[in-house]
Amino acid sequence: MSQREKIKRHLNKLCKDIGPRPTGSAANEAAVKYACSELKACGLSVERQEFDCIDWHNDGGRLYVDGESIPITPAPYTLPCETEAELVCIQSIDQLRQADLKGKIVVLYGELCIEPLMPKGFMFWNPEKHQEIIALLENGNPCAVLTISLDASELVPMIEDGDFNIPCAILPRSCLPALLTGKTANLILRTARINTKAANVIATYGEGPEKIALSAHIDTAPQTPGALDNASGVAVLLGLAAALEGSELPYQIEFVLFNGEDHYSNIGEMVYRGSYLAAPASYKYAINVDGAGLQDSLISYSFYECPEDLEEMVAQAAVAYKLEQIDPWPQGDHTLFSIAGVPAIAITSSEIFSLMGSVLHTENDTDERIDLDKLECLVSFLKQVIQNSSR
Repeated sequence: MSQREKIKRHLNKLCKDIGPRPTGSAANEAAVKYACSELKACGLSVERQEFDCIDWHNDGGRLYVDGESIPITPAPYTLPCETEAELVCIQSIDQLRQADLKGKIVVLYGELCIEPLMPKGFMFWNPEKHQEIIALLENGNPCAVLTISLDASELVPMIEDGDFNIPCAILPRSCLPALLTGKTANLILRTARINTKAANVIATYGEGPEKIALSAHIDTAPQTPGALDNASGVAVLLGLAAALEGSELPYQIEFVLFNGEDHYSNIGEMVYRGSYLAAPASYKYAINVDGAGLQDSLISYSFYECPEDLEEMVAQAAVAYKLEQIDPWPQGDHTLFSIAGVPAIAITSSEIFSLMGSVLHTENDTDERIDLDKLECLVSFLKQVIQNSSR
């Protein structure tokens, strides 16, 4: 079987046979088992790094405002509820500071709904304004929170946090007038948080005093096939593991399939950080693959805390494979390594950022958008970089 055919088989398995793979779900476990099997078949030593987490089930919800039905969707990881209460609509943080929220259904709109709030436990970046909004809501003790969608065409959540314990739902922007003039609302959210387990996959090839880490996240957001985000990255690493078979290298190659990049708590990353990354000096560098292989887009790379000789080596190798360098971007697992002091390289598609909201984390993220030739090329590029590192 050719490398291209192997990559296609991996994509079909993850995107079509398994489908959406949120951390902690049965589908996620199926993806983990598949990856473990493939890596073992390549002769790698494979570890399942297990951890406790929350799975979430969503059976929908309904909202009536003064008897009128309003379309909603439960916010990811929200608690369930069945409540009827007075509405209070708030558009600014100053209003939120002054409002009486107790026992009411709070509607957030305006300047409060221009960006997603970072989850309470997210350690890498959590603006004080976000923390204040969450604290004001929790201390105000409302019975539920409704947020206007962050996007006019899609129901995009402002709050996605399993540690936020106020029932929360999202409604279309077009429905805001009905809430602004409404008096009371009846809200039902049919959801459930389920305590379960998930696992990172860590596979090693070869031996040596230093390690090179190659990572991709295996989980997805709920309800998306996750082709670009990030079945393509997993397929590339599985292809690379097969391509390295029989190679003699002076470094240990550590393949890491993170489980939690699209989970509100990044829990798999935190578990890995507290164990393997507790000894960052053992890593020569790390390469993270996320969002690679988009049709009609170049594959790109960017550097994070890398020494000059590493940057030069990667840039020279990239010329033959037609990869382009882009500016650093923070949203990805490469940041986990660079914050720990490990030189990191992020691999993605140059045009991937234009798909935020419209494709990524939606049902539109299908494998029809992926260029298999680009992924095959990426496997060859990564193999070349690893081999060049041994010279």
